[in-house]
Amino acid sequence: MKPILRSYLAEVNLGATAPGNGQNINIQDYPQLRDVYICGIELFDNNQLAISPSGKAVVAALNGLTLTLMDKFNMEMLYQYPAFDLNPANIGGFYRDFKPFYLQLTKSYVTILDATTVAANQSVMLNIFYVTAKDWEKNKNLYGAGK
Repeated sequence: MKPILRSYLAEVNLGATAPGNGQNINIQDYPQLRDVYICGIELFDNNQLAISPSGKAVVAALNGLTLTLMDKFNMEMLYQYPAFDLNPANIGGFYRDFKPFYLQLTKSYVTILDATTVAANQSVMLNIFYVTAKDWEKNKNLYGAGK
């Protein structure tokens, strides 16, 4: 696993009405996550985090949800990755790390494949591990990008 230099807990609120099957929910803009290289991610259900920072209930289960992360060139770097597999409780306590890429968060989204697993006003919680673009040059060797 790569070292964690920075992390940010981001929330994807599912909205005031229950989302339907096949619906994409875009991730909102977080100023702290602009101009960053994402290095890893983990998602939580309500067994790890009952209430979101905004006071919303966290989804009870991650099965039936996928995550798509876009880079600055609008390429799907992670495409419909099963959210269940991004929960550390399901994978021996580890987070998923990957080759860093320049994240475009507002084009990234959660897809609801099974709407029976979620409800209105719930949130999906993502903990994003990243390096700022400003710090990338001095840290890229930690992530195998300087070779």
